Amino acid sequence: MLDGIYNRPYRIIETQRAYQADPRPVHLKAPRRALYLRLFGVGFTAGALGTVFGIYSLIRGKQ
Repeated sequence: MLDGIYNRPYRIIETQRAYQADPRPVHLKAPRRALYLRLFGVGFTAGALGTVFGIYSLIRGKQ
């Protein structure tokens, strides 16, 4: 029943060769890594802009 979990083929050497042969930077080598980085960038930008707007609203206040 658990044979597929603990009797898996040893593919570390093949994976290591693939990663080392890839000319892209290390932070972009994994699958879908560019997508994750872009989503993080969009979320970080939206959060930073929201923070700046909130601080601006607090400073401006009601006059």
